[in-house]
Amino acid sequence: MKIRSFAAVAVVTGLALAACGSDGGDAGGGPASSGGRANPDATVTIGAVLEPTSLDITRTSGVAVGQILLGNVYEGLLKRDQKGVVSPALATAYRISPDGRTYTFTLAGNAAFQDGAPVRAADVVSSLTQVIAPASTNPHASDLASISAVASPDPHTVVLTLKERDSGLLFNLTGPAGVVVREGATGLDGHPDGTGPFRFDSWRRGDSITLVRNDAYRGPKAKVARVVFRYLTDTNAQNNAVRTGQVDIGVISDNDLVEAYRGNPKFVIAEGTTTDKFTLAFNQDRGPLADVRVRHAIRQGIDKDGLIKVLGAGTRIGSPVPPLDPWYEDLTSIDRHDPASARRLLAQAGHGGGLRLGLTIPNIYPPSIGDYVTSQLREIGVTVEVRRVEFPAWLTGVYTKHDYDLSIVDHAEARDLAFYVKPGYYFGDRSPQARDLAKAGATAASDTDRNTALRGLARRYSEDAIADWLLLGKARQVARVGVTGYPTNNVSAVYDLSKIEVLKS
Repeated sequence: MKIRSFAAVAVVTGLALAACGSDGGDAGGGPASSGGRANPDATVTIGAVLEPTSLDITRTSGVAVGQILLGNVYEGLLKRDQKGVVSPALATAYRISPDGRTYTFTLAGNAAFQDGAPVRAADVVSSLTQVIAPASTNPHASDLASISAVASPDPHTVVLTLKERDSGLLFNLTGPAGVVVREGATGLDGHPDGTGPFRFDSWRRGDSITLVRNDAYRGPKAKVARVVFRYLTDTNAQNNAVRTGQVDIGVISDNDLVEAYRGNPKFVIAEGTTTDKFTLAFNQDRGPLADVRVRHAIRQGIDKDGLIKVLGAGTRIGSPVPPLDPWYEDLTSIDRHDPASARRLLAQAGHGGGLRLGLTIPNIYPPSIGDYVTSQLREIGVTVEVRRVEFPAWLTGVYTKHDYDLSIVDHAEARDLAFYVKPGYYFGDRSPQARDLAKAGATAASDTDRNTALRGLARRYSEDAIADWLLLGKARQVARVGVTGYPTNNVSAVYDLSKIEVLKS
């Protein structure tokens, strides 16, 4: 599933966990060392918001578990950085056949699981085969749907055979679907076992998750001995924890609270880009929302610039594509804020006397988002009843059972555009044309062809009003001075802990 499973805070960004950098830090991480000596025995405590429901990354939906474990405890054949650039991980090299349907990976000879057992080609084959199996329970299985077979001609080589060309395969292998686990591994819910620079240590449910440095890691060793994710769902509690030093890095949802740290020599504020698309989903299978005129009216009835002002930051995007994606196009001119036009559309659809709809929102998001949308829609004659639920209840009721009219959630995963045509998706474009564009993008032989197809797909989504994209979140975090090396951009799904360090005072 391509949905963020934790709070959108710090200007609706949210990181479920917030690590930080200095004002204007570069894309490579937090502020550079000031020349002091790092403390390799340090523990870094990070203020987190919503803890994962499970630590089994092969079975758990949402990105909260991947954000903590992906690249830190678990690795795949490949990895990606904050800019989305793909590079080798458990594989040292790969080659692609001229027809784009065979990928051959050479494995690192010194990779090992955290008990010292070597990573074998059989482990890779087993991991990926389970993802693509017909009865797969992996929620990210569609990311690797183009793979027809995984084989190992020798102990150091893995070959992927594709049904058809897949322009997104390398990127998808860097995500949870591409994680390599030991063949036959069990009990991953409570005891993750990977090959990364950190080892899982403990999980105090309802309180914290602790990772410790893997000193046997084959690559550069992590610069701190321990990282603790402490779960603080309340904004004021998070703020107090940062202020009093209970956490070294924290997320604060209130814009005024964040600004209060600016100029304070004890703290730094980091602002970065995200892939957090705050999405107003429409249930097209329920009543009035099956009418495209109603969906366009709702979109036109909401002033996104006003919402951004309320929250303190954000960017209008007009589609589910953020500006960093190669196929981004500014579609904000579609369904601009126009209350008069919205009222006319509702009248044409037979709702001139008013319309009542429900709005389901996970309670991990600031109430001001739902309140704002409700107020805006009231002005065009739509009465909204807001229902705030726990995130697991949202997953069951909205995502799985499709029991909703409207819903707001943060779609945080990168490059998830084609996911909206997946059969049975909780909202999506039902048109054959959309599926054709998604397939054309996936099977394109060149980046140019891919970008053209996906640009067309995003435009179709917006012109068909399959949803409304309220804003793109902005990452804003606060950390104490002396903590450096953390990522600042695109950290919702992949959060690299290995470069964080604490300078000795």
